[in-house]
Amino acid sequence: MPAKYENRNYGIDAHVWVGKYRNLHNISHWHLEYELVACQAGMVQLMINGHCFPLCAGDAALCPGGSVHYINSGNDAIALVAQFGGKLTESITGQYQLKSIRFADRYGISERLDKIYFELKEGGAFCNELANARIIQLIAEIFRGEDIVPFASESSAALIRYKNLLGKISESFEFITFSEAAGAMHMTEAYFSRFFKKISGMTFSSYLNIVKIDRAIELLRENPDISTSSLMIECGFNTLRHFNRIFKEVTGYPPKKLPAGYNLSIKTISDASAGFDPTLPSSILL
Repeated sequence: MPAKYENRNYGIDAHVWVGKYRNLHNISHWHLEYELVACQAGMVQLMINGHCFPLCAGDAALCPGGSVHYINSGNDAIALVAQFGGKLTESITGQYQLKSIRFADRYGISERLDKIYFELKEGGAFCNELANARIIQLIAEIFRGEDIVPFASESSAALIRYKNLLGKISESFEFITFSEAAGAMHMTEAYFSRFFKKISGMTFSSYLNIVKIDRAIELLRENPDISTSSLMIECGFNTLRHFNRIFKEVTGYPPKKLPAGYNLSIKTISDASAGFDPTLPSSILL
């Protein structure tokens, strides 16, 4: 299914990835892996399938694989994020799910994810096996300690159409209009505007502009001598003034003063085989 899809590269034999962030912000995306989020400081807002789960220090949440989600953090908030393949915990997560996505961290999640993070970072003999074993043990303890219910995937028609729409935006961002996007969702424009903002954390036009500017950065990387007017046309903007303003809003630089090697950290893809990082540049990986 074409969509805004994140395919995490774990490395050989590892089926878990851990990142520690300050001020984490990412755009609406989905992936097959489960995502465990632990808030160490401040406030973290996790949106999953249109439902908001605010996390304070000492809170955690488990995002099921396949869910559309994004994270917005408050100033100086610190969050630990672990992604792990569903097959790793299939005997647990394949049969049950947590009754409440958000729960109090009574399991030392932050400290244990820290250990997995340093285990993978430092390497060494059997580091992947240890990381895999530690995440399995942690998930088993969480599911044993929290209320659980039989597994039931959420596959509403609106979420399926939303995933498809993100793929359509990836493939046709130069031409797609707000009206066409609303039509693809089978929604009135007013309802679509509210739905997209709720599930994406930004307006449709803001999301589309990020995708367009990502393409402009890619074109500049491929051909530093490309003219600004050619960039504007290739990326679906109608005027140079509008293009220059949006480019600077998104990157902080005019097109021709973009630093060499600048990376927006957003890759627009149309299938599940390529890599994608939904994390915005304001996020700090610790």
